Amino acid sequence: MEPVLKQLTILDTIIRLEDLELYDFITEAGVLPYYCLSWVITWCSHDLGDLDKITRLFDLFLSSNPFMAVYFAAAVVLSRRDQVLALPCDTSTIHSFLTKLPKDIDVDSLCQTACELEEKYSVFEIQCQSSIALDQVSAINRFERDWLPLTSLQSLNDTIEDHIIPILQDKDERKPIELVSTASNKQHVHQSKSILQRLQQLDKKDAFLYTLLTVGAGVSLVAMFMSNSDMMRYVLLVCS
Repeated sequence: MEPVLKQLTILDTIIRLEDLELYDFITEAGVLPYYCLSWVITWCSHDLGDLDKITRLFDLFLSSNPFMAVYFAAAVVLSRRDQVLALPCDTSTIHSFLTKLPKDIDVDSLCQTACELEEKYSVFEIQCQSSIALDQVSAINRFERDWLPLTSLQSLNDTIEDHIIPILQDKDERKPIELVSTASNKQHVHQSKSILQRLQQLDKKDAFLYTLLTVGAGVSLVAMFMSNSDMMRYVLLVCS
């Protein structure tokens, strides 16, 4: 989850650069960019029921840098600024509102905005602006090197064999890219690091909760079996 949490932190930076009033309002409410997690990791397919809209988004994401999903998520939040600013400055209220991806979103318009954001803030530049560095070998940072030059199925196979598979097989610890510090982003370095740390803490709590739920479900299942001798005999018979 670490790479995704970094991407969500960078999303906050895009909102800050595009709409400081909206960013300050969301930050004051203590809302973390966890609200768009499912948008990024499922390409909105978990949140939209319209197949035409989903396929339109998949067309965009498959033909773009993998970071395009984050640009799109930022475009969605920016498009809802007036609605967000009209809400009480309350964590649960704003988080709940932002979590719900509108079913009637104008996908084409948001795709256009996402592409404009990518053109305005390149993948490397936005990492520098946020002071959050993704891995050197991430598909996001290697997209222009490994994927854009592809012209045929053979070149794809060669790239996978010569570059991608060695990366996957490499057991060494992955290193972040080197960022260029700018005067404009120095004051926001601490804020970005703080957001990332809070996301990491939240993710650990979620992982612990999922573990408890899984163990709890397992214990309940065993108790149910033990309380029903007929069921227990059936399970033993099937497994033997």
